Amino acid sequence: MDAIILLNKPTGMTSFDAVARVRKTFHEKKVGHTGTLDPEASGLLIILLGRYTKFIPYSVCDHKQYEATFQMGLLSDTQDIWGQIIERKQPSVYTQKQLDEAAKKFSGEIMQIPPMYSAIKKDGKKLYELARQGITVEREPRKAVIENLEVHHLHDDIYSLKASVSSGTYIRTLIQDYAESLGEYAVMTSLVRTGIEDITLDEAVTMEELGSEKGIVSPMRILNPAWPLVETDCEADIRNGKRIFLETEHDQLICTHNGQILAAYQREKGKQFRCVRGLF
Repeated sequence: MDAIILLNKPTGMTSFDAVARVRKTFHEKKVGHTGTLDPEASGLLIILLGRYTKFIPYSVCDHKQYEATFQMGLLSDTQDIWGQIIERKQPSVYTQKQLDEAAKKFSGEIMQIPPMYSAIKKDGKKLYELARQGITVEREPRKAVIENLEVHHLHDDIYSLKASVSSGTYIRTLIQDYAESLGEYAVMTSLVRTGIEDITLDEAVTMEELGSEKGIVSPMRILNPAWPLVETDCEADIRNGKRIFLETEHDQLICTHNGQILAAYQREKGKQFRCVRGLF
C-alpha cells in the first residue's frame, strides 16, 4: 500500500512501535516516519508506506510546533520528569513580563548542547546507551532556530511552553536552558507535537482509527518547501535518471509532469541538473 498517514502518537509508545502498528494494520513491509517522538511525548507523527518511503529525505522537517509543560525547581539527568532528580531548589516567582523577556533571549538562531539521553551517536554508540552506563561524553553544540517561544505560569511551580522550532531542536534542553537563564532549574513534564509546517495535529488519526480513511493525505502535503516542485516536459528522461536542462533559480527541486511527482534533482552546472533520486 502506498500512503502517507498523519498519526497522533499516544504517550507510552515509541515511534518504532507506532510504525510497527501501522505496518501490521496495513500489511505493508515498507514503512517509515519523518521524525522521532520520545515515548513520553505525544502528537503528530508523519508515517509513509510503500513507495512513499522514498519521500522521507524530502519531507517537511522544520517549523515544528510543540506545546509542553515544565516544573521549575527540579533538575534531572534526562532533563525531564521521567529521569532521576539530581537537584532541587525553591524557585522564585516571575511576572509575565519577566517570562517574556527571558523568552526573547532564545529568539532566532541559538546553539544547543544535545542531551546525553538522545539518539545522537558518538564513536558509533548512541548517547543514551552511554548515559545508561553512567558515561558522560563531551557533545558539540548544535545550531537550532527558535521561531517563536511563549512561556506562561499555570499554577504553583508549573509552566506552559509553546514553541515553533527547526528540525533537531530538543524541547527539554530548551526548557532547561530557558530556566537556567533565570537562574533556575526545570524539567519537562509533558510534550505534544502539534504541527509541522502547515500540517496540524487536528488532521491526524488516532491509533484506534487506523485503517479508516481519516489521516491519509496527498504526498504534496508533506514535501519540504526547500525542494520546490517544478513542472517539466522531460518525463521520459527523468524516468530514466538522465540529466536534464532547466530554466530555474532553484538549485534543488522535485520534478513533476502533469502533477505527478517524478524525481528529486540538483543543479550540476549552469542549467544542467542531475537526478538525486527517483520518486515514482
